[in-house]
Amino acid sequence: MRKLFKTLFSLGGLALVGGLVYKGTSNLLNEKEKKINKFKKYYNTTNQWLYNKNKGINLSEYFINKGYNNIAIYGMGELGCRLYEELKETPVKVSYAIDKEANSRYSEVKVIELNQEFDDVDAIVVTPIFDYESIKEILVGKTDNTIISLEDIFYDLT
Repeated sequence: MRKLFKTLFSLGGLALVGGLVYKGTSNLLNEKEKKINKFKKYYNTTNQWLYNKNKGINLSEYFINKGYNNIAIYGMGELGCRLYEELKETPVKVSYAIDKEANSRYSEVKVIELNQEFDDVDAIVVTPIFDYESIKEILVGKTDNTIISLEDIFYDLT
């Protein structure tokens, strides 16, 4: 009986360890999959941006046609910086940017943090496209400005 109890206890321990290893591996795989999906989204958006440019479609036309003459950029990572660079010599004014790391971001445009007061603009363009929905939810609670995803803009242009 004791031997049976020891065997069952050992098997239970092995199952528990196996379950923990599986859960850890599963979490790791989920995190890797999220990163892969994030970069796929970035790749597809950047590819669409380049496709539009090669077709002679200017990003500023989108904003002007929609009546968005004065915008803010949410997120001054790579896509946010490229967006600002493309718009800075056009009639579309980038009034400011919003970024969690406002103090550590170098930019030619004023960068504020999410907890600061937003000036009124025609639209806020969200550049972290992988997290658009959750960012939009936060922004809706802070402003009445139109909120759009950079990804959606590129697909609306074609």
